[in-house]
Amino acid sequence: MKNKLNSGYRHLFGPIPSRRLGVSLGVDLFHSKVCTLDCVYCECGKTKNLTVSQNEYVPVDNVIYELKNFLSSAPDIDYITFAGSGEPTLHSCLGDLIRFLKCNYSRYRVAVLTNGTLFYEPDIIKQVLDADLVKVSIDAGSFENFDRINRPHHKLELSKIIDGLIKFRKQYNKELWIEVFIVKNINDTMPELNKIKNIINQIKPDRIHLNTLDRPGTESWVEPVEKSVLTDIAKYLNNAILIDKDEISGKISGNDIEKFIIATVKRRPITAKDVSSILKINENDADKCLNALFKNGQVDKKIMPRGIFYFNRN
Repeated sequence: MKNKLNSGYRHLFGPIPSRRLGVSLGVDLFHSKVCTLDCVYCECGKTKNLTVSQNEYVPVDNVIYELKNFLSSAPDIDYITFAGSGEPTLHSCLGDLIRFLKCNYSRYRVAVLTNGTLFYEPDIIKQVLDADLVKVSIDAGSFENFDRINRPHHKLELSKIIDGLIKFRKQYNKELWIEVFIVKNINDTMPELNKIKNIINQIKPDRIHLNTLDRPGTESWVEPVEKSVLTDIAKYLNNAILIDKDEISGKISGNDIEKFIIATVKRRPITAKDVSSILKINENDADKCLNALFKNGQVDKKIMPRGIFYFNRN
């Protein structure tokens, strides 16, 4: 069956087609940015609630209701992905939601996109063991750069996080990916990359992805590294896969473009080309709609090397 455009939900977004996850329906368990980190590059903006405490940040029953409603038509999607405006493992019912999906909608694979900072807690590990894919982040090998790039909650320690990820890998026998975000002049030096590589080798992920700044980040001083440098780093980090900046590709049915844009920019900045690729509409029409939302004060915009990005106006 065709996918219906998800524009009327509070906790679901997409589906978004990508080369990494196929067609993915996003599940956002937060109303605003809640995270264990306040990363300088984060496309979701500054963390409003920096915490390591689990809570039912949005009612789990509301999320289940929306999932039942959307999945009742058996949409043609590949993954249901926990991601969005906060750190998924901070929601106390993440494990319940994953089990609900695996018990009732087993045809779909479940992904959790997490920073991986809380896996030193055995209960957090248990929450995600039923997921088909877990992606974690490692951006620093030194305590100094962990503080500079990720700006963690004061209770977090890099050594504990690494130990937690190693323990998680030993218990988790499904697909584990690590993403490394390179910030120019901070973690792109050989001493730092060597430390990151040693951490990766201890965790033993199935894939390594390499990323750098493409969309507007939290701090304006953050710079991307050049493509040639990124390519060299990828080779050094066990032939990591470069994140494709044009990875959105596919077709989602629907005609409510404005609602789709507003729902999407709450979680990630987008370009007119992104909207055009997802909705299969003319890029000029997508650009007109984005500009209209900007003039009405509903979104902000910023010029980046890949084009004009539109993002949520806080």
